[in-house]
Parts: sequence; C-alpha cells; structure tokens
Amino acid sequence: MKILLVLPNDSLGGAEQYLKMIASYYNEHEVSIFFLQNNKTRQWEDLKSTTKQRYLSNTHELLGVLRFVFIMLFSTKKFDYSFTSHVKTNAYVDVLRQLGIIKSKFHIARESTSIFLRYKGLKLKYYKILYAIGYKKIDLIICQTDVMKNQFVKFNPKISKSTKLDVIPNPIDLKTIQIKSQEESGVYNFDYIVSAGRLIPEKGFDVLIQAFKSVRESYPKLKLVILGSGNELESLKSLATNLNLIEQVVFAGYSDNVYKHFKAAKLCVVSSRIEGFPNVLLQMMSQNTKVVSTLCAGGIDSIPGVFTCKTDDSNLLASTIISCLSEDTSSNKSTFKNYLSTRSIDAFVNTVNNKLEVI
Repeated sequence: MKILLVLPNDSLGGAEQYLKMIASYYNEHEVSIFFLQNNKTRQWEDLKSTTKQRYLSNTHELLGVLRFVFIMLFSTKKFDYSFTSHVKTNAYVDVLRQLGIIKSKFHIARESTSIFLRYKGLKLKYYKILYAIGYKKIDLIICQTDVMKNQFVKFNPKISKSTKLDVIPNPIDLKTIQIKSQEESGVYNFDYIVSAGRLIPEKGFDVLIQAFKSVRESYPKLKLVILGSGNELESLKSLATNLNLIEQVVFAGYSDNVYKHFKAAKLCVVSSRIEGFPNVLLQMMSQNTKVVSTLCAGGIDSIPGVFTCKTDDSNLLASTIISCLSEDTSSNKSTFKNYLSTRSIDAFVNTVNNKLEVI
C-alpha cells in the first residue's frame, strides 16, 4: 500500500506523535512523509530507513505548501490512505483532493485540539475559513473525545452531516514504549515529580510551579522536573525564582525518551489548561502508578486510577498531588495496563478501517 502523511513541521507534539505511530504501523508499506517546514528537530530520523521523508522549506510553512502543491501537481502516484492531524494540513490535503491534485482513496483527518474552545478572534475566523473550504472530501474525521466531537458538531453542523465524524481515542505504541523505558542513563538521582510538554500557556506549567510550592511543605526533599522547551521558559524560570524554587525546579529541556523519567519519578502530573487529549497522560500511565491530571480534556475523569482536579487551580492541584503521593497506588499497575491495552495502534487502525468499511 501507499501511505501519505502531511505535517506542518517535524516537531513532535501530540498530533505529530500520532502520525509517527501511523508511519511506524505501515512501515512494511510505502510511506511518504511531507514536512511543510523543517524545524531541524531530528525527531523523525529513526524512521528514515522505512519511510520516504521530504522537507519542503527551511524558512516558511507557506513556501512548503507551495512546493508541496507543485510536487503533487506533477505526481502520478495514487495513495491508498492520506493521514493528517492539524486543521491546516487537513484542509490543504482536502482541497488538493477536491482539485484532483492529490489522488488518495481515503483521507483520514484527525482533529488535534478543541479549536472552538482554544481560540478566539482572528485566529478562530482563520480556522473557520479552513473548515469551510477544506473539509468537503474528507472520508473520516477523527475526534479524540466526545467533548471535541460535540464542539465540532455545534460549530460545523454542515460538515458533520455530510462527513463521517467519529470519536476514536488516541492510540499508544506500547512496543516502542517498552523498549525505551528500559533505558536508565540520564535519570536523575534525586526524588522528583515530573511533567512534560511544550512550554506554552496552555500546558499550565505556571500553575504547576505554584502548586509545587505547597507540595514541598509536605515533601521538602522533592524536586520538580519539567521536560520540554518553548517560549515560556524564561517567564517560568522567573516564576520559580520569585517563589524561591529555582533550585528545586529543573527545566530539563526536550527529551527524546520521556519514559525513563516517568518511570523513575515519584509521581507524574499533567497540569494543562486545555487539550484535545493529552497523549502524555497515557505515556505516564504506562510507566508509573501515581498519575495526576487536570480535567483539561473530555474523558479524563473516566480513566480508572488517575487522580484528577479542575484546571487552573494551583491549590487544588497541590492537594491532589499530595493525596496521590500519600496513597497506595500499587493496584494501578494492572489497572493502567488493562486500560492502555485497549488503545493499541493495531486496535486504532482496525477501528479506522471499520469506520471506512474497509475489509
């Protein structure tokens, strides 16, 4: 089979991790991956031997779009599946399919976040235009949660009536995780709780740092490790300094293996304000029995064993972390394992094919 993946860039957030799992799943077939912009993260190099990767611009995404159109215009290749997972690339690929420039039997577009809850003003208007012109020939739109689907139906009633729209929970690559979690080099030799993600306001790391101030009153030897990079680094460092925590909060930067850090931590925490669904939560559950998450996305409150609290409340987050640290969570090992087994990449692809009525 011939598989097409199109991404805005080669960074590795939740949406990109999903597409990377798709690429790995189809690694015995012909997989073509187009990155509209090269951020030079080198986070896809492990798939170079099994996929064909094209980086279309080192400067601007728009230039990458133009080059992608040019390449597809003169290509005679017919794809069995095209997969995308950002509203922009969902729309770009759909428009090119409408024009007959991209030839793929099925286009599966995944919604990466709750657009109508996350954005306002001009940015929301921009996304509404993309929905209007670029969601006409998609074969399956995947929403990660019921909340996301309900928002989509509310604001895109025409699309939801004319296109298959289904909730399929995020997959997790348990085989890869098992291998990576065995690595022990580089793990910290002090007691810590850990969080991970891009350093952006939506991830709520400012709330987490404020909560950690209270946590240390009960657990003075603990440190907080934050894995990830982003524009908020300096402001978060300033916050930690102002709270006299700069020595206790470790800004570890990007890690290509978060699993070893999750495994060695005393507790893992998701502090986000809003998410489509935090893939990192599933990754944490695969490694640790003590997991705390804000209710930043639909469906989190129904996951067994995870300690939860409402978003954007440092006091509640602190008390939830303290409660989780103090309780015996050993039974979560089997609970989490059973839950994650329902989210395998194999099960995900089988569900997609069933929705598309592919035998």
